[in-house]
Amino acid sequence: MPPPFSLEYFDPPPELARHILVLFHFATDVPRIEDLQPGALGQFVMFPRGTGTINFGERTEHLVSRLNLMSGFSTAAPFTMDGPWHAVGMSLSPLGWAALTGTPASEHVDQFCPAAELLGDDAALFGKDLSARYRNGEISGRDASFAMADWIMPRLAKVPPAHEKLIERTIIWLSGSMNPDLSLLFDTLNYSRRQAERLVEQYFGFPPAALARKYRAVRAAALLSKERLTGHEEAAVADAFYDQPHMVREIRRYCGYTPSRLGGDGQPILKTLLQMKNFNRLLEFRAS
Repeated sequence: MPPPFSLEYFDPPPELARHILVLFHFATDVPRIEDLQPGALGQFVMFPRGTGTINFGERTEHLVSRLNLMSGFSTAAPFTMDGPWHAVGMSLSPLGWAALTGTPASEHVDQFCPAAELLGDDAALFGKDLSARYRNGEISGRDASFAMADWIMPRLAKVPPAHEKLIERTIIWLSGSMNPDLSLLFDTLNYSRRQAERLVEQYFGFPPAALARKYRAVRAAALLSKERLTGHEEAAVADAFYDQPHMVREIRRYCGYTPSRLGGDGQPILKTLLQMKNFNRLLEFRAS
């Protein structure tokens, strides 16, 4: 039985490939949705239909139709939406977040921020107009996502070349193993360990150890949510954790469910998001 929603991904314009990982359009007519958002990467997103809430521990935020920005979550965040619910937007690379917002990703972890707060009143006006055009059927989800890409293009600032190189090297390190060695990262960066940790946290939202821990859990969950694993995949997951209880704890923390529950019929949105097209694109990132 197909999931009760559609999720389409689109390649960004080539000139934005280092800033935007993917464009997307999500839609469901289900009257009420309860699921989890792993929040692995930053987003610039609009909700032209549907309202709801997302929970960050002791704090709950309301999700409305305005344009929103988020830099990532420290743990999987449960959300509830009253549908029909549609979302249009893009996943941002760490370079894209920095160039668009000019603020450290670490200052916006575990929150949805109205885009106008970081991008000015023009963002609110643009989002209001685009949302109305989408709801009226004047523009498709695909075209709305590309309109958002066109809107941010002239607003992207330059990131210092040395920092762009740090972003690239951190991604290469992160992609090299499910459990990457911290010393291998610091050996490639032309900064003291303290400076490197500060800059990685600035651009990725988390210091290197926490970043690796988070993506180890999310990547393992992505594999374990598949119907079948190859022997190589099974070995990669097993080797990434001290033991099975450690794996279960980490996946529960970052994805909200134990590995056995990830394979069930529930959480269809979470399991789709865990296929990590966004993250796979991130690992292809290279600075020009």
